[in-house]
Amino acid sequence: MKVFVTGATGFVGRSVAARLIEDGHDVRCLVRHEESDEAAYLRGLGAKLSMGDILDAGTFIHAVKGSQALIHLVGIIFERRGASFHEIHVHGTMNALAAAATNKVERFVYMSALGTGPEAKSVYHQTKWEAEAAVRSSNIPYTIFRPSTIFGAESELFQMLFGQVRRLPFVPVIGDGRYRMQPIAVGDVAACFSNCIDNGKAAGKTYELGGPEALSYNEVIDIICRVMGRRRRKLHSPVSLVKPVAWLSERMQGKPMLTTDQLTMLLNDNVCDITAMRAELRVEPVGLEAGLREMLHPE
Repeated sequence: MKVFVTGATGFVGRSVAARLIEDGHDVRCLVRHEESDEAAYLRGLGAKLSMGDILDAGTFIHAVKGSQALIHLVGIIFERRGASFHEIHVHGTMNALAAAATNKVERFVYMSALGTGPEAKSVYHQTKWEAEAAVRSSNIPYTIFRPSTIFGAESELFQMLFGQVRRLPFVPVIGDGRYRMQPIAVGDVAACFSNCIDNGKAAGKTYELGGPEALSYNEVIDIICRVMGRRRRKLHSPVSLVKPVAWLSERMQGKPMLTTDQLTMLLNDNVCDITAMRAELRVEPVGLEAGLREMLHPE
């Protein structure tokens, strides 16, 4: 199948493109900078590249021409000038849908996020919900994925935690650390995308994606310490002290260390039911500890 991928230069996108090509699909990726290392990586995989921007509807429509499926992965985790959540998540998705409709694409696959819904508290999740609504109201056969925390060698969250365990005598934890997540390996997420594009059962459905275990933040740190062979204490900071730090960070740093929106999402449980993922997408996810051991200590 001829598959067009947006967001292919990102952490998840590179794995999705690689899995699609491994499974025999003809992949074309939308890139903003043709000479970037990420673009070179995609080219090395065998993907074709199209220059463009999801906020430029005209070039987007031309780039998608000839594609049978469109996988839309583009998203941001913090806002900056010229790239708000609403612009990227909502307008960008509407441009992708317009390009898919114009080119009569047979399947539109959208990566949303676990926690998205009409009552979402974070702006990130609110705009993902608006984007989902646009996808569902289109006349294009669609599949929506809502992954929990995604781990892999290039995950910013896990790279941060590895660094803290490696360099510090303690690991900072916001609040009590009991808030839960269901980490899923990036390779398993990529498998879900590849397995759904020509799967009739996946049309018109929204899937929650997660690993086999719901883990507290404290437990995630314990697993990382165990895999790295380090003993580290946890230093808990009251949420009331972290909030002003996050507020200042998002206003004073080009790439914020932490934003208030991210803090809101972190403190809410991010767990799900993966029964449908297992049965219909045929993906049996690896557990966090086994996945990290394979990642850090490959045979």
